Amino acid sequence: MAEPIGLASGILTLATFAFQSSVSLYETVNSFRSHPKRVRDLLGELEALSAVLAPLIDLMKSNSDADLSVLELPLLRCGNVCKEFQQEVLRCMSRSDGNRTSFRDWARLRYMGDDIDDFRDLLAGYKATINIALTDATLRQSAVAVESIRDYEGLIQDAKEDLGARLESIDRKLEQLAEKGVAHSSSDAAELDSLRQERLSTEKCLQICAQLSSHIDQLQLMSDEAGPSRGSVGAEASPEMVTNEGLQECKKSLAVTAAKLEKHMRDVMDRLLSKSETAISSNEDAQDLSRLRDEWETARQCLEICSRADSHLKENVSVIENYGTGDALQFMVSTNGKVLHGKNRGLGWRSRQVGGYVSNESVQQLSRDLAVMYTSHLRSEEHISKDSTMPGASDVVEGEATTGFKERYGRGFTLRTARTPDTQTSSPGASNGWTETRGETSRM
Repeated sequence: MAEPIGLASGILTLATFAFQSSVSLYETVNSFRSHPKRVRDLLGELEALSAVLAPLIDLMKSNSDADLSVLELPLLRCGNVCKEFQQEVLRCMSRSDGNRTSFRDWARLRYMGDDIDDFRDLLAGYKATINIALTDATLRQSAVAVESIRDYEGLIQDAKEDLGARLESIDRKLEQLAEKGVAHSSSDAAELDSLRQERLSTEKCLQICAQLSSHIDQLQLMSDEAGPSRGSVGAEASPEMVTNEGLQECKKSLAVTAAKLEKHMRDVMDRLLSKSETAISSNEDAQDLSRLRDEWETARQCLEICSRADSHLKENVSVIENYGTGDALQFMVSTNGKVLHGKNRGLGWRSRQVGGYVSNESVQQLSRDLAVMYTSHLRSEEHISKDSTMPGASDVVEGEATTGFKERYGRGFTLRTARTPDTQTSSPGASNGWTETRGETSRM
């Protein structure tokens, strides 16, 4: 039990560090009187980041069993970038007159070669990743509306696109620094080009693994929606089960391959960076190279968090929206432990709804019981109807029409003959009377 507690304590420490660093940076930037639009946007992003870190800290304090170990590197890097950017702000201020009330050098502020807007986008990536991991951890235990699930899906896709763009930007900067540091000899240039090609090849292989894994997820989802085949009811191993097991084995093999490729990618990057570090003479370039290396590693980790959350959402969450009218019997149940998010909506005073987490046998038995109850109720009403009315010649025609009505619209109700006041008299001497809707007149 000590190991999970120690892990949770470590994540809590890192989350607290990131939260305090973001608050400290906010206070430093806010202390300046000059707040252009880009500075106001940065302050807003820092507030949003703190608003995501605060519930994470509360969760780790209240639930030590929550597994958020994937956030270790993003939280550490988030705290470091806030702290380092704060130092850059203070350093830039010291180069001017040192007066906080007249500081206007925001446009000249740089961090890893990026301006203040790029730094704000960097914080937005951390915020989205932490929010996705936090939602992924709590989704299994909370009731969330379907609209919230769709918003969560959109958040994951947006974060993956932003992180992909961030990785491309980091790759370009790393290559520029590597080319700048390596001596322009034929052997060094050839080795640098070889390492670059190997990194691109490894990246392409990782993309292939990710695409194939996503395709397998779609195939498994289609198989789950199709349900078991009729011919395999009661069999020990249905064709769908055998197929899903084979697809799952393929996913495991892909995961192992992707892990090996990731390790190889890191080895190539280490060789590429170590080649350039020995030739870099500028301390600023060496510092940027080290930060970019950490940022590259963190961005890949954030992208992995988003991909896992996306897969978990598709595999373990079922979104269902049932709508029925009349004598509808609606089921919204989970027989395999999947999280349910959806609605049962029915119009009609005899609509019946079933929802919850039950076994497959219970669902089948409940369906049979409800069918028996429905059939018994129909027979009872038919018996009462036969006893109250005598069959005639016209009833045969009405019975045929009723059968057609049931086939198209379901069971309805027979309208009884109603009497209305007779507004037309058959003779001048008649003053009062009643007329049936069928046109037969009886005098009182």
